[in-house]
Amino acid sequence: MNEQIALISESYSGATTPDDYGDSEPAETSVMRFAEIMSVGQTEFYQASAAGMKPEIKFRLSDYLDYDGQMLVEYNGVRYRVLRTYRSGKALEITCYSQVNN
Repeated sequence: MNEQIALISESYSGATTPDDYGDSEPAETSVMRFAEIMSVGQTEFYQASAAGMKPEIKFRLSDYLDYDGQMLVEYNGVRYRVLRTYRSGKALEITCYSQVNN
């Protein structure tokens, strides 16, 4: 667990910032956590691809309590959406994807 990731949550309640078109953007809150970087399995990759998602990376946190339902993860300047989480004992695996179709 030697890589740092940012777990990001979005909130539309409270103060939001308007974008260039006047639409409200969510307020973001992030926390830094140490994680292990893992590969996405072949079966998991093909099942998600059929649903229009491209799982790219999996993170493993040593303690599931370090995760509080955040739906965005940032690693090395790249943002990912959380596809699913899987708890194994005290550890938590977070599978992330980028959208194929925007």
